[in-house]
Amino acid sequence: MFKQNLNVKDQFGIKRLIQATVDHKFITTQSHQNIKHITVDGEDIRPSFEMFFESTLSGKIFKIL
Repeated sequence: MFKQNLNVKDQFGIKRLIQATVDHKFITTQSHQNIKHITVDGEDIRPSFEMFFESTLSGKIFKIL
């Protein structure tokens, strides 16, 4: 697993730079399917529906840009 900085946007349109844990295929494919989880404010969030990431702590929904 590798760490990668990615831009995300929440449902309110706020953009953030976060860290994602990706598998080795992400480096060459840049496919969102190779993202294992993102880390936002210390919370590891796994992908849910259609590669959106929903926080159980804040209730925010994040999308990779």
